[in-house]
Amino acid sequence: MKYLSGFNKKLSRLRHDKGFSCEDIARLVGVDVDVVNAWENTSDEQRSYPDLDNVIDLCLSASVSLDELLTVPEDEANFQLELPGLRFVEEADLSRSLDFLQYEIDKLIPTEDELELLRRFRQCDDESRKLIIQLMAQ
Repeated sequence: MKYLSGFNKKLSRLRHDKGFSCEDIARLVGVDVDVVNAWENTSDEQRSYPDLDNVIDLCLSASVSLDELLTVPEDEANFQLELPGLRFVEEADLSRSLDFLQYEIDKLIPTEDELELLRRFRQCDDESRKLIIQLMAQ
């Protein structure tokens, strides 16, 4: 949680800078608008935090870098974030791991055509969506 300590303020600033509403963020990340409101809540008792998937979805969908949403303490500014599964054994191993990680990330990033299809699909009514899904199943 230490990296998300200022997430509520950073998310609020991101929304205002990019002109997004809480509803827009909820649609981008695939959560309920109440969840986004809880992420931005100023009360520590009522605030919730996104999981890693939500943060990455937000970064990819809103075209922001991860460091714009995370808080890295001053004493850790020059250190690597603690990423599970990434061990530093040898430089060559690290290079292979990073290349593989980049390859896997690149596979997940939608192309412009895929984004356009998704935008248009989301604008369709339920009947049109069902027809599109049926068409794609063939």
